[in-house]
Amino acid sequence: MNRSPGSPGRQRGIAIVTAMLVVALGTITMVSIVSRQQLVLQRERNEAAIGLARDLAVSGERFAAAILYRDRQDGLRENTDSLEDDWAQTLPPVPIDEGAALQGCIVDMQGRFNLNNLADADGVPVPTAFEQLQRLLIELGIDTVKAQAVLDWVDADIDATLPDGAEDDYYSGLTPAYRAGNAPMRSASELKLVKGFSPSVEEEAEDYERLLPHVATLPVDAGPTAVNVNTATPEVIASIAPDLKGLEGDLTRWETGAYEDYPDCEDLFDLSADDGPDALVADQERLPYESKLIFGDEADPGGANDLDLGPETGYDVRSSYFQLRIDVLTEAVRVSQYTLFQRDEQGRTRVLYRSRDTI
Repeated sequence: MNRSPGSPGRQRGIAIVTAMLVVALGTITMVSIVSRQQLVLQRERNEAAIGLARDLAVSGERFAAAILYRDRQDGLRENTDSLEDDWAQTLPPVPIDEGAALQGCIVDMQGRFNLNNLADADGVPVPTAFEQLQRLLIELGIDTVKAQAVLDWVDADIDATLPDGAEDDYYSGLTPAYRAGNAPMRSASELKLVKGFSPSVEEEAEDYERLLPHVATLPVDAGPTAVNVNTATPEVIASIAPDLKGLEGDLTRWETGAYEDYPDCEDLFDLSADDGPDALVADQERLPYESKLIFGDEADPGGANDLDLGPETGYDVRSSYFQLRIDVLTEAVRVSQYTLFQRDEQGRTRVLYRSRDTI
């Protein structure tokens, strides 16, 4: 016997199905609400962890600034800056409250070639700096023609240096397209944008990694920055003047090749001589140069080598620019922050540049 559409049994069946749909929709809604709440809570926990890490990184900055201030106030070794100073010590992981730890190091950025020296404050190319970059590339086994594209990136004109320079006409043809900097670099990682150092090309990426520990990007508003020979890598010392090639092993104050691991901090300033492949100096004490004259005398004793170490070569034994790398380790996140300090004659510092997770 067939039931009519309006029969009580049929209506009860429809009611049951409707109730089940309502329960299912309600369950879906509740699951969605709970999932969103969990997502919001997790986001808030992540934001809190990142906020804590950033606050701790700023605390690390203040600690580093205090070390640099004390170094200048103490005035040790004729107030020169060297790898024997307190600032040149890697800070191992230091546990702090709330399950976090800090570690880091300070690097003298004037122990490197300043890429912004390639052009003066008006953006006009500086031939002597260009030649120094070419010498540095030779020391590192990098094709010297790449110096032309670097020069074009920092100079103010839009004319590509022949034959291998690069300006807007080159970069606008890339994917994605962009324009040449035509201004001082803010960070060494900007070099990845320059022709010949693309991270997407294996050989070029290797050249970038090879060059990175030997270059800096410092302001040139007050003129070119000098290389601190107390903290310069052997390759940078060899680049200072043509006549220094071959003497860098005797002149460098680095006793190991640990600087090649930059920007990592671990064992960066391990100055103990060893017999490993990275050793540069063995069984020989290397005291810091206390003046430019002492460096000149050691490079050319009694003028026997007839070296040309005039003022235009741009070297010194003091520094004003230092980079801090501070790593903040928490249960939730790890933050690496890079801070570029400028220190004045009284030891006071100011932050010129700050970045997180990339130099």
